[in-house]
Amino acid sequence: MVDDNQAKILVVDDSEANRLLLGFMLEELGYHTDEAENGEKAVELAMEFDYVAVFMDLNMPVMSGLEAAEILRNINFEAPIFVCSAEDEPEKINLLLRSGFSDFLPKPIEPEDISKILTKHLISNDPPPSENDKAYQEKLDQLSNRFINNLPVIITKIEHALANNSIADLKRIAHKLKGTASQFDFENIAIIGRDIESAINKSKLSTALEKAEFLIAELKNIESKNVR
Repeated sequence: MVDDNQAKILVVDDSEANRLLLGFMLEELGYHTDEAENGEKAVELAMEFDYVAVFMDLNMPVMSGLEAAEILRNINFEAPIFVCSAEDEPEKINLLLRSGFSDFLPKPIEPEDISKILTKHLISNDPPPSENDKAYQEKLDQLSNRFINNLPVIITKIEHALANNSIADLKRIAHKLKGTASQFDFENIAIIGRDIESAINKSKLSTALEKAEFLIAELKNIESKNVR
């Protein structure tokens, strides 16, 4: 049951796995969370509810995180908006911080990083009693399993991008995996995603396509090892 006086934070990401994991981490700190799957929905919720902070992904369908942050600032939304991204180029990060975001939270997101950024921006809350380590790990395992169960969808999207020669879609999927896979300790997948994105940025399309085929094989390998 949600306490009406419990501080609310909005979590915005088109990946359900990312939303659930970040929401879980925030709830462990005593916050209530709402979710939005794109920037447009985030703007709607932020105009309706009183949030103490927003954690915003960048690359989303319908409306990007950057567009949403700019709209919210233009309508005088004052709570901190933290950009959550696997972006690692300092120039791009600095540009984001000049475009409406209050701070940068790198993916994969760690619980201690969340605490630090909330403390830095003077957002505090009374945390609930800590659960035992076993219960905490069980929740993490459940979230990881949801990611694994969604692998067929991800594989289909990559195959569709390759079949349609859609480099933009392939780059978007690779960028998303770069952050999401790391959250669930699939570092090899995150590295391949990073390599694909980097190859596309450098116009090395043959390399990107080769690595995309390798990515599909790796995702299928993980799926086969975790068949329930």
